[in-house]
Amino acid sequence: MLKPFYQGKLDTFCAIYAVLNALRVTHSIRALKAREILNDTLLGLAASPDAFRAVLEQTTDYIALVDGMLRLQARAFPLLVQQPYGLQDCPSPEDVWTCCKTWLASGDNRVVLFRFLRHMTPDGPAINRHWTVADHCNNGILHLFDCSHEAEAILNVRKDSFVTRPEDICEGQLLQIQPFTIRLLRSTF
Repeated sequence: MLKPFYQGKLDTFCAIYAVLNALRVTHSIRALKAREILNDTLLGLAASPDAFRAVLEQTTDYIALVDGMLRLQARAFPLLVQQPYGLQDCPSPEDVWTCCKTWLASGDNRVVLFRFLRHMTPDGPAINRHWTVADHCNNGILHLFDCSHEAEAILNVRKDSFVTRPEDICEGQLLQIQPFTIRLLRSTF
């Protein structure tokens, strides 16, 4: 049985949606405001054909796009953004877990924005590179406030189910959270 395409299935805008969902949690933005931010972001990308093509063809890690959106939105909303890990940092999964759990437990209107790579087999390439938002953590599970509504979408990350280095991908740990993509956000009002 054929299924229809739905919004988000064909586009490559999960990083944009992750920022919008982060603002939904931190500042309770509504659909019209989210659409305005989405449109402004796409218009900004269209002004730079190379950047827009990189987003469309997924030849970017989207970090510049995410950070640019966060900088712009921090002008409109009271927003604190922290980056706990740099590109060269190599924290353990336990360190990343503690960072996320501590941040989310430290108050309301907080999220963790990050990108993960999903593998189907330990020796195969990543089949999905996805930006998402974690909005709470309990019972050893990081709960995602995610834009995907596919049946096979990852909506939770168990404490023992991910790695932080590609060489550690193995059976039972087919998800790699990229620490350098982690952004800790909270409203400041």
